[in-house]
Amino acid sequence: MRRNLRRVLAVAAVITVAVGLVAFGVRSLLNRLNLPHAEQAKCDLAGTPYSLSTEQAANAATVSAVATTRKLPRRATVIALATALQESKLVNVEYGDRDSVGLFQQRPSQGWGSAGQILDPRYSAGKFYDALVKVKNWQHRPITQVAQAVQQSGHPEAYSNWEDQATVMAKAFSGTVPAAITCVFPSPTVVANPGRVVHLLSTELPTVLLRTFDRTGEVRPAGWVMVSWLVAHGDRLGIDSVTYAGQRWSRADGWRRYDGAPADRVRFEVAEPRQKS
Repeated sequence: MRRNLRRVLAVAAVITVAVGLVAFGVRSLLNRLNLPHAEQAKCDLAGTPYSLSTEQAANAATVSAVATTRKLPRRATVIALATALQESKLVNVEYGDRDSVGLFQQRPSQGWGSAGQILDPRYSAGKFYDALVKVKNWQHRPITQVAQAVQQSGHPEAYSNWEDQATVMAKAFSGTVPAAITCVFPSPTVVANPGRVVHLLSTELPTVLLRTFDRTGEVRPAGWVMVSWLVAHGDRLGIDSVTYAGQRWSRADGWRRYDGAPADRVRFEVAEPRQKS
């Protein structure tokens, strides 16, 4: 009986080794074939180690756009982005401590608005800035003190952990740095038409529509703040490319020099939606 048991164990060991070798061989073969990897949706901030999901990028662009429209200094955007990164990781969550929701984890019971209103990033950013500008000497005080005066958090020191990243993001989304954000994402199944894109853009930034075609639109005022908004919202709206000032961003290739890109307007093109499988 012991001899049989040893024989069974030996066979099992041989099978285990064989399976391992087969798995190793399959992995090696796949590596040699150099098959394409599944495309991931993400946004990189040029020249920095920071990356965002396309959802985070779209929300950050909205938070920045609200400050731009209100003509607030960049410091306001830095404080707002650092706060949202700490409170929600810049994800528009429908839950939180007690009745907190949204990017800034604002509470309906504390007078920030209804849950539905707070879950609108443009509304919640506006309410944050309303409170921010009432904080005495907010432009010159440490971010921990200013954010805490608005948020009344249990961990005010945590806001400073995000200040460097928020500063980089504020420069990118305010248009201070050209071609500062590059987003890549799979071909969308749902695409907004150019008119819808312009409508949503104009709710957050002053926009003049020049013209739209079947898949393209042109808007003013020309500037990198508008370009950054379009690129950051590209995944959400199915934007395939944006051209401006001799450069072109595309979902597939990122930023490239493009001599046909005008400097007096921003041009964008929406994708052709792929078929759902």
